[in-house]
Amino acid sequence: MNRRLSTSPFDPSRYVGSVSYVSPDAAKINLPLAASVSARQYSGYAVLGGQVGEFVFIEGEGLTVLGRITEVRLPDNERLEAEPALGGRPDSHPIGFVQLLTTLELSTGKVISGIPVHPRIGQQVFSAHPLLVKHIVEGDNAGFDGLIELATIAQESSTRVNVSPAHMFGRHCAVLGATGGGKSWTVARIVQEAARIGGKIILIDPTGEFHTCTDRVRAIHLGGERDGDDDPRQFVAFPYWQLTEPDLFAIFQPSPGAQVPKLREALRSLKLNYVLHGENEPRTVKKAGTVRRDFNVAWAQHESAVEAEGAKYLISQLGRQIFEECVSENGGTLREPDYTVWGGYDERTKGYCETLVAKIYSITRSRSLRCLFHPELFGSSLTENIDEFLGSTDRVLRISMEFLPFDHNARELLANAIGRHLLGMARQGSFAEMPVVVVLDEAHQFLNKNMGDENNRIRLDAFGLVAKEGRKYGLTTILATQRPRDVPEDVLSQLGVFIVHRLINERDRDVVEKACGNLDGSAAAFLPTLGQGEAILVGVDFPMPTPVRITRPQHPPKSEGPAYHRFWTV
Repeated sequence: MNRRLSTSPFDPSRYVGSVSYVSPDAAKINLPLAASVSARQYSGYAVLGGQVGEFVFIEGEGLTVLGRITEVRLPDNERLEAEPALGGRPDSHPIGFVQLLTTLELSTGKVISGIPVHPRIGQQVFSAHPLLVKHIVEGDNAGFDGLIELATIAQESSTRVNVSPAHMFGRHCAVLGATGGGKSWTVARIVQEAARIGGKIILIDPTGEFHTCTDRVRAIHLGGERDGDDDPRQFVAFPYWQLTEPDLFAIFQPSPGAQVPKLREALRSLKLNYVLHGENEPRTVKKAGTVRRDFNVAWAQHESAVEAEGAKYLISQLGRQIFEECVSENGGTLREPDYTVWGGYDERTKGYCETLVAKIYSITRSRSLRCLFHPELFGSSLTENIDEFLGSTDRVLRISMEFLPFDHNARELLANAIGRHLLGMARQGSFAEMPVVVVLDEAHQFLNKNMGDENNRIRLDAFGLVAKEGRKYGLTTILATQRPRDVPEDVLSQLGVFIVHRLINERDRDVVEKACGNLDGSAAAFLPTLGQGEAILVGVDFPMPTPVRITRPQHPPKSEGPAYHRFWTV
């Protein structure tokens, strides 16, 4: 599609120098104006004249190459010329090093990936007008409705950068940055814009800092309790029967030997009993002295219901059922065994299981885990709210986990279970006509981790699977983290957009540089010096790494720390 350029890339008033050296991916340019103490202004826009980080156009025939100045220096024999006499002007000849980024076709306004025709020695170089940088970043989406108003050009706050939802969410997105760099601010802005253009966002908020987001937002809290009848917050449960067996093993951590098989058998017996009797008596399956065939026949008849995902059972009876499983494998006597019935209670095995039963009673009665093990105390479940949200006019579902403890790996396991549930819905076609984006804040807590002890280990892989296969089902994700090195490489390889704030840790920068195909070392060198709210926008649908300043969200998150200056006084 042809798009007319808003201004010429070769405006004489924006001249900065000429080319003196060319390599496959870089160029050197003479910068006669770089020694000026301040930038010039022309038509309301700054002309930096050779400043590090400045975008420049190199003239060509029918094409122009866009580059970015990464280094400015004086020739060694002119270093002392930078010290002018009082009132004088330095007589120096600065040299700039330019990273070649992409190419713009002048007649059509089309952006061409790569550098099909390299600059020539002596060609003139011009400071890139912010509107032309915007033209290149937005590509063919400029002027369309339904764009995400994400940011402005870093060096020109009046020039907005808008991104299409397909580019932002189509191949998943990562928001990366050290603490204080503006990561949460960016997440809030993306969520606000997605809601404005009619999208559906599920925001997993581990710390509760996004409680300020209220416009078209349905907020629910996992765990916690109301402060009174006037408390408007909605607290929901995540029923324990929606956890998998490995999830429960990671929470209860049975020891190998007697505890693992008895816990597994007890869960199976309770699920079968619920199919047969529901919540009525008997609530446990008594095995001591009973006929084995009766149990086996019932199991064969209802196996599919018992083995189904989310099969219900009464966890309040789990401890008792474990003791009911501690029976001899056969009845009769030692000389005349009867294999048609179970024998009596095996006190030795019961002794081995006492610590497990005590642990189960302690954990399931924990006040902080009521949302998991006592869902009857809550008005609704998380899964029910997700279903209601998808059919409602609300645009954002915020799931706050601020009241969930880290005890027994509950927070990590529940976040993983939410991701697994959403992926299951996606596979069933729930998002085919209304794509959904799930935002996972503090993603390093929930990715690339193993929960439980060495005998009951479970890998937190749900959101990794969403990144790998969710896209084809209409489910994509935004991962926000301050520790990119904790995100698995196979997950990073699935991400199409990176919004990278300040990164100080060298390992984090290396990970980001390897994950972003067009973010090389010269561009990554700017990461430690980015200011608060500044970021580099990188992606497969963007022709170059672009420094931007994220626009302030309407409702910024509450992520600041304590106000010491207010409360600590002499």
